[in-house]
Amino acid sequence: MNTCPKEIDEQISFIRYCKTIGIRVVSTQNGMYINKQNFNGYAYIKKAKASGLSKGFPDLLVLASNKSKTQNILFIEMKRQKGGSLKPEQKEWLYWLEHMGYCVGVAKGCENAIAILEKYLNS
Repeated sequence: MNTCPKEIDEQISFIRYCKTIGIRVVSTQNGMYINKQNFNGYAYIKKAKASGLSKGFPDLLVLASNKSKTQNILFIEMKRQKGGSLKPEQKEWLYWLEHMGYCVGVAKGCENAIAILEKYLNS
């Protein structure tokens, strides 16, 4: 039996935590599963991509300034505590964002995401 929480459950827990401390978080919905058999999923995906959905973009945008007021957004890519790994498109986005001066983090579960957030807020 696999007791490791799913990535989505870890993400939901992190968002709940952020709400309790008054921090706004936006999900990019890049990781949402679309059942193509129940509706015209291909048309939906095509339209979503045309309107800006980008494969590999980080899961979460944390909208909060860090302590030194040098950053206003933290990008977080969520992964499972065990077994989650970055895809090439995710690595590319994270590299580009970091190269452009943004703060980024890869969180293995909710507790790790909280630690990344706290480090960011105190920087």
